Amino acid sequence: TTHKDAMLVCPLLSMAFKPSNTETPLPMKEMFVITCVLISEATCYMYLFPFVPFMVRDFGVVEEDVGFYSGWIAASFMWGQFFSSFLWGWASDKIGIRPVILFGLSVTVVGSTLFGLCTTLEQALFARLVTGLLNSNIGVAKTYLGLVSDETNEARAFGFMSMSWGAGSILGPGIGGLLAQPVQNYPGLFAASSIWDQYPYLLPSVAAAFLPMCGLLVGIFHLQEPSREKRRATTHGSAGGGGGGAVKVPKQLQHIRLEEEDDEGAGSKDAALHT
Repeated sequence: TTHKDAMLVCPLLSMAFKPSNTETPLPMKEMFVITCVLISEATCYMYLFPFVPFMVRDFGVVEEDVGFYSGWIAASFMWGQFFSSFLWGWASDKIGIRPVILFGLSVTVVGSTLFGLCTTLEQALFARLVTGLLNSNIGVAKTYLGLVSDETNEARAFGFMSMSWGAGSILGPGIGGLLAQPVQNYPGLFAASSIWDQYPYLLPSVAAAFLPMCGLLVGIFHLQEPSREKRRATTHGSAGGGGGGAVKVPKQLQHIRLEEEDDEGAGSKDAALHT
């Protein structure tokens, strides 16, 4: 009886020859580090949304144009990433993912703080645009997740990205809404004519910048360059029948494979004799 005959005689045998789908455990240290990075990036992207119309109005923009310029400030960060994402993807291939992510976090810290110090519309647009141009951690983080996971656990790994973005979407607007214009909202805590009065949107900017600063420190000590060769070997091994996709045959059915090999060997000998 050959392997193919066994499949036809008893369909249940085919279940024994299906590839093993054992899931590889996620590398939790790497997942923790990249989660910190993504939460900080999402927070610094969204923290200005609650107060940006008030900021634009304080710049002296007429009321009917406040919404227009607020939209431009909110979108300028992503405009920067739109133009630079391919460049940073290329850089991550050339110099590594780790230095690109750490540089992006540094830019986010500086850019968010400078945004709180802006006193004109042009300064605000420039600060957000340059921060986006010099930081493409959202895209590079996806590559990182793909390299530290494999085909058995990548769905769970990318779930951390959605979770991190959701957490940042909660923290960012919360920070911006609670801490903007502190002298007006918390007169007992922040004195008039102080730096918080001169720059009423500096406090939420500094608070938001604190998160990528923490992410930067975590990354410096714990972020490691992922192995691209290991990912390739895992993918190729699965495609070739190794790794997670290896065929496992129970001992009770091994004689079927042996008989099949014997039949193939006998056929090759007969062909050799005829020639």
